[in-house]
Amino acid sequence: MVHFNRRASASDVAYQHIKEKIIKLEYAPNTHLVEELLSKEVEVSRTPLRQALYRLELERLVIKQPNGRMIVAPITIKEAENVFKVREVLEGLVAKDATYKLTERDFHALEDVLVLMEAAAKSKRKEDLVKYGAEFHKILQKASANDVAIHFLNQLESRIARYRRISSYANPSYEPEVVLQEHRKILTLLQAKQTENVEEAMRAHIRRSLRSTVETLELHAENELSEFES
Repeated sequence: MVHFNRRASASDVAYQHIKEKIIKLEYAPNTHLVEELLSKEVEVSRTPLRQALYRLELERLVIKQPNGRMIVAPITIKEAENVFKVREVLEGLVAKDATYKLTERDFHALEDVLVLMEAAAKSKRKEDLVKYGAEFHKILQKASANDVAIHFLNQLESRIARYRRISSYANPSYEPEVVLQEHRKILTLLQAKQTENVEEAMRAHIRRSLRSTVETLELHAENELSEFES
């Protein structure tokens, strides 16, 4: 049963529910999304459901086929490369722009997130490590005040989240400690105000994430990815 937030519309509830299922790979790539079944699952009528599917289509998580059928967007190495190459540039720019704008409060927040990441890495809690890593990036985005970069990163956020899950959950060689070390290095460079090095460290972090994702996609066919749900 899907629980409604009193302030959330039926469309918002359906959107969040389906989006989470897609990102977590509980709806596997290329899965046919049947309105009747989704309507019963989410407990909403067809109209808000279609509104939710349209929003997901705009985010490229759902694709409308020529015959009108809606499917979960496929996962491909080509798309992963395109998404991460754009993300690399934007995240590097954001980190560089944030270097001289981070406040003492921001640094405390980043340090707190690293403590949480360290605990998650030690206990092999991948989901928490991914969540806290995303928080680290969000702090830098906000501090950068680069509205254009933030806008485009927000547009890519859902697709990034799906590939991030693949690289962490479905990759047998995923190393939480490496992820932690990369974020720790970025924070150290930010504290030292080394703008150019901060940008390169962030870009290197994103490149490694892409390599991990591609490695995973090469190991597993798309129809096997659903086996790696948490």
